[in-house]
Amino acid sequence: MHVLFIFCFPPVLCHVQYVKDEKLLKALGKRIRELRKKRNLTQVELGVKCNNYAEQIGRIERGELNVTISSLNIIARALQVSLSELVTIE
Repeated sequence: MHVLFIFCFPPVLCHVQYVKDEKLLKALGKRIRELRKKRNLTQVELGVKCNNYAEQIGRIERGELNVTISSLNIIARALQVSLSELVTIE
């Protein structure tokens, strides 16, 4: 697991460290895959709907990418679900 810390000293200069919660990303990817398959979409078809590549969709589904909230919103729209429904992981 990676953690994001922002250090500002002096206040004008900030250093940002990368955060990556692999367990969360894998669960989110699994959720996206489930919703995609439920709608009988291939990774290619979802990629087209999201204006993205199938390879990128595959990486998201495998939890390899720390996807942005903007990208998640695009995926949610393409899957015809709300953003909150997309990120609800049981």
